[in-house]
Amino acid sequence: MCDQPTGRQLDDSPVSDDTLAERARSGSGAAFAALVRLHGEAVYAIARNMSVTARDAEEVLQQTFLSAWRDLGSLPAGARFTTWLYGIAMKTALAYRQAHRHSPWGSLEGLLPAFDHAGRLVATTGRWPELDGNSPEPVAVTGLLREALECIDDPTRAVFVLRDVVQLPVEEVATILETSPEGVLRDAHRASLMLRGFICGL
Repeated sequence: MCDQPTGRQLDDSPVSDDTLAERARSGSGAAFAALVRLHGEAVYAIARNMSVTARDAEEVLQQTFLSAWRDLGSLPAGARFTTWLYGIAMKTALAYRQAHRHSPWGSLEGLLPAFDHAGRLVATTGRWPELDGNSPEPVAVTGLLREALECIDDPTRAVFVLRDVVQLPVEEVATILETSPEGVLRDAHRASLMLRGFICGL
């Protein structure tokens, strides 16, 4: 028996992620392939910006979707598929970084001004703008910025990638990283200050 149409209903309306995930859970390879097409770019963005090289990112990408296919049965009832998938991608990327640790650029800790527990700037020797909780503009990670990312601790980097690169809402980032929205905003502020310090200090 052929798989049901995926990606589109018979009336040409979009099929939801939840519907595709349910079909994939029932064994539909076509439904899972549709999910890969829909979300492969975002998963690769997570993988690439948490990895040192493009080759590392490809490994993370493949492992993420292999894990997702294998573990579809563990997708919690009512959970958003993309949140679950991006969580797998981030955990896979972080595990890969731990196993292939390589950070030739040093640390950006010395470039940080002082800020309080809520992420508000309280003291600095430079000219740093205040950052708010509004959704940031999409960030293209290339060249110097990619080098700078290698100097940021993994938890802060994860927040930057999910919020500023993949453009996820603060609440979804918090769910993926198993932290609070306040913690996400604090680390987003921290990442921005460190990256700007790296670039301004060149």
